[in-house]
Amino acid sequence: MMVVSHVVLGVSAWTLAQRAGLAVPLGPEGAAAAALGALLPDIDHPSSWLGRRLWPISKPISMVLGHRGLTHSLLAVMGGLAVLMLVEPGRGLVRLAEPLALGYLSHLAADALTPAGVPLLWPWKQRFGVGLCSTGGVMEWLVVAAVAAATAFLTGLSPGPVWG
Repeated sequence: MMVVSHVVLGVSAWTLAQRAGLAVPLGPEGAAAAALGALLPDIDHPSSWLGRRLWPISKPISMVLGHRGLTHSLLAVMGGLAVLMLVEPGRGLVRLAEPLALGYLSHLAADALTPAGVPLLWPWKQRFGVGLCSTGGVMEWLVVAAVAAATAFLTGLSPGPVWG
């Protein structure tokens, strides 16, 4: 999926989780963390939005692991959370772990909608996906628009800012 799609889906997932009482409301910083999380799996692709900005990290990861490998797995989610907890135990960044992880998971779910799927159980090579839409295709935009509209409807979002 494309960068805008991942951001919309990540923020939608976070917004719905907050409104459903499944996540602690954090305000705009929670949405920003969810958006970042939704972009992080593509750090393994130097041509991705994040990869172009963090190319000193992206290029080596891409050379060693390739695209849609480790970074598109549940192992990466668990490893990332473990590192965050070790680096910042009980501090400010830990409160952003929840939206960051949810955004990350939304990326994996979105990529599972494409024909390439994702290796959720990496290093096991099996890919999981449904092949519903191609990256950048009309179906991608329809799925993203439907999720955004459903999020707005289910959360009662008004045209103005609604956080917390």
